[in-house]
Amino acid sequence: MMVPLGTLGAGESAEIIGFRRVQGGGGPLSCHHGTGRHLHAGRGPGHGRPRDGKGQERRLSELGFSPGQVVEVVQNGRGVPVLVKVHDGRMAIDHNVAMEIIVKRKTL
Repeated sequence: MMVPLGTLGAGESAEIIGFRRVQGGGGPLSCHHGTGRHLHAGRGPGHGRPRDGKGQERRLSELGFSPGQVVEVVQNGRGVPVLVKVHDGRMAIDHNVAMEIIVKRKTL
């Protein structure tokens, strides 16, 4: 069964199948830069490049989230980023981003 990565619980593993398409600029890969403000594409230095679905897929792939890759959720709780084990490391990603990554649960 294919589900968003953001729905998996801690300890669950899954294979990445693909990505949802995000319409419009900004989207879940917009930058916060530690300011607490959500900056959208076109609002601030270096943010004028629109992000379409293809750009998001490319960025996620650059981070190691590519189709066929097996990932494990280390932490997924309310109000915190999703901590994911990918390749030989761990990465914290925004819950909205995790909801854009479509996976197939690995069964034991």
